[in-house]
Amino acid sequence: MDIDELRDAEIQLHGLTKADGVYTFYHDETNNIRKLYIDDGRLNVAELKVFVLGGIVHEGAPRPIEIQSLREAMRIQKTAPEIKLEHVAKGNFLDVLRSRKLTTFLRWLIDNGLMIHYHELDPFYWSVADIIDSIVPELGNPMLLQYHVLLKSDLVAVLRCELAATIQLFHDFGYPGLSPEGRRPFLDRLIEILERNSDVLRHFNAMMLKGVLQAGRALESLEFIEGYYPNLLIDEFSTFYQGRIAIFKNSTHIFDMEKVIHDRLLETPLTSQGKPVANFRFADSKAELGLQISDVIVGVLGKMHTYFTNTGHEDVAADREALAGTSLENAKLLSDLISASHAANVTFLHHVVSVHDIDKLDLFLRFPDGAHVA
Repeated sequence: MDIDELRDAEIQLHGLTKADGVYTFYHDETNNIRKLYIDDGRLNVAELKVFVLGGIVHEGAPRPIEIQSLREAMRIQKTAPEIKLEHVAKGNFLDVLRSRKLTTFLRWLIDNGLMIHYHELDPFYWSVADIIDSIVPELGNPMLLQYHVLLKSDLVAVLRCELAATIQLFHDFGYPGLSPEGRRPFLDRLIEILERNSDVLRHFNAMMLKGVLQAGRALESLEFIEGYYPNLLIDEFSTFYQGRIAIFKNSTHIFDMEKVIHDRLLETPLTSQGKPVANFRFADSKAELGLQISDVIVGVLGKMHTYFTNTGHEDVAADREALAGTSLENAKLLSDLISASHAANVTFLHHVVSVHDIDKLDLFLRFPDGAHVA
């Protein structure tokens, strides 16, 4: 795989800047389900959680990271071979925010000039987005292209209202392997779900989404959801590793050892201008202190973004208003850390999720500039 082709396309599509900088990235992951598929009308996982690949990053070449002071401040037992999220906080996102050890951890990151980076992916959003991507570009309507991302997010919001019925619908039509004759009835069923749950959207949004789905019935094909392997929604996650390596090709990438990902990257060697890419390696977190720090921050981010996908806007607002003490302090520290990292390089943060969930992120963390750039 030529990373320059992938890199150039992403930079142009998203208007990325500072991708040529020299940094050292430590990467860990959370909520990697390996594959997402439908079996007998049900998903292969009991609960959908947001996948996060990320960790800490600093400018320049790799340098020593000293964490003994952090271990002592958090009173990590000497017998513990490494720092893990479980040593810092447990439970759901709101539980995690109550941890004084998390306060110590976040302050240590900021005081040591470390930034964070991460790619987050909502597997349900990723699975559903291809429906809109198969229709909108083919309609040739400039206005609809402006609402492209919103349309995907609105469809996700509607289908979350009837997740079981949606999964059964996908199963019935072998999604994303629709047959040509299944195109119209599949979209008809989607429209029925929309009509039953249109009140979760603004009236204009619901009507626009319905119009797009209706228009899709007249297309000669639905490019991204026809002819693929039936009921296989996500095949693997190595693509996201490749993306981070490619975009920051002048940087050093140190990944926590994940054998499946490691083997997949060996099967499809990365090249740049005809030469092997050698800016990444896999390591044992016990030996790489930066990976231990990344484990904690990625775990927190995974819980945070899963909370946003599973919680309604009004409940998020109520939870934010109820924050006090340590929870409020930790929310502010997270906001400061994400804001500083974003200010240093917008390419550090990448979201493949509903814009409605990004709105909840803004609502909860209350970024100083008033909005978080997705």
